[in-house]
Amino acid sequence: MRRCLLWLGLLAMNHAALAVEPRVAGKGHAMQMHKPVDATAAEAAARARETTYQQSGAQVRLLAVLPYGAGVVEHWQLANGLQIVLAVDALVPVVAVQSWLCVGSADEIAGKTGLAHLFEHMMFKSTEARPAGTLDRVLEQMGGSANAATSLDYTFFQETVPSVHVPTVLDMEADRLVNLDLTAAAFRSELSVVRNERREVVDNDPDGQIDETMSELAWGAHPYGHPVIGTEKDLAGLSVADARQFYQTHYAAGRTLLVLVGGFDPNALLLEVIQHYGKLPQGPTPQRPTAAIPTGAAQRSLAIDAGAERLAMAWRLPPGDHADMAALDVLTEMLANGDSTRLARALLYDKPIASHASADLNDARLGSLLQIHVTLLPGQVAKEALARVDATIKALNGSQPMTESELLAAKNRLKMAHFSALTSVDGRAEQLGHFLAGYGSLQPLLRFSADVEAVTVADVQRVAQKYLVADRRVVVLGEMAPPKVAGKRRTGGSKG
Repeated sequence: MRRCLLWLGLLAMNHAALAVEPRVAGKGHAMQMHKPVDATAAEAAARARETTYQQSGAQVRLLAVLPYGAGVVEHWQLANGLQIVLAVDALVPVVAVQSWLCVGSADEIAGKTGLAHLFEHMMFKSTEARPAGTLDRVLEQMGGSANAATSLDYTFFQETVPSVHVPTVLDMEADRLVNLDLTAAAFRSELSVVRNERREVVDNDPDGQIDETMSELAWGAHPYGHPVIGTEKDLAGLSVADARQFYQTHYAAGRTLLVLVGGFDPNALLLEVIQHYGKLPQGPTPQRPTAAIPTGAAQRSLAIDAGAERLAMAWRLPPGDHADMAALDVLTEMLANGDSTRLARALLYDKPIASHASADLNDARLGSLLQIHVTLLPGQVAKEALARVDATIKALNGSQPMTESELLAAKNRLKMAHFSALTSVDGRAEQLGHFLAGYGSLQPLLRFSADVEAVTVADVQRVAQKYLVADRRVVVLGEMAPPKVAGKRRTGGSKG
């Protein structure tokens, strides 16, 4: 199943589509679907509100009203470039407030890697009006929660609070977007935290080392080729001046997408957004990087300090909004994510050599990866796992094509993940933000269900034969490091 590339430890994103879970009418009643909103009437009402706002002097325009599960999603934009997504769920008393910045590690310049993720940390420091820790303390008093994550293409910050407290959260978010107090002391403190995080999750973690090596091999000099957390060399060389320049360039209303999902009055909430964000400057609009997807096979052996060997494989794929992605989603699900899937049988059950095998489609704006990760059983070797995976792919593309039963099972698992990811306001907001910040459009998300349903066995065979080829394949063999042998103490006289 598809998920977002990177997450520095915070939020994993299962690819899901738009639907609202069944609602229980009440004790003793049968479960019923929430009555769908009339999207045409909803758009007419939103257009009427737009006219009223503009007549009152508010510089806001309605970009779209789109069907969203049993309701709609309204997409607005202020004159300063801030985009607002509103998705009402009147049956929940909480709201997910998410700020998505269109800047990720791919937007960093050579020699200054790690700044995007560093600012995920810095944004919880003080502003000119609020001391460090204010956001966490206020959210705790509200009964809310906060989190953040950095990716290749964006950084986002989320709060989930009772509906009545949303205006306060908007005030704090708008404040830290433009008024962060970037002192040298705050910079040094968070840089130290990030460097320690790198040591923990990469330098001293065999899986982190493998993932970093995989990105380097797969992407090379491409904007996705350096680690999201940054290289140790670059982190060590960053200065507070670098941080201030990055903040002034990338943190602005014109690069921000505000997503609000939950129980609220869309008219009242949009007015709150206009009040808190409307007078913020648009800020710079730097050109986002573009690059062709690299080609060429690559393989590397990596000595790891672990209890068992590892195998990581990937195939380079098109960007996540490409027309082939639905078939690639089904292919990924069919390969490994179930007890009866082909790689599960080849690695875990028939003649077991592994304790874990998974496949993920990591989608991103400039290119995606279909990744396979295998953890071997103690004493088994990564090269044998590689041979079995290669044999499985060869059979799929030759003598043992996908069956209709495999297709159905893969689709059903995707649908289940699709609904499960949307059982919370946070999950719905993450999906909206991911597609709009990553691809500039909600359409790939809106059509996901229909696209998956339309996939045929022939579609899966076509994309397998097109993309699971040597020229797109990257392999990292995590092999056991040889045991350390203490040097013998030399005895006797010295030479000379």
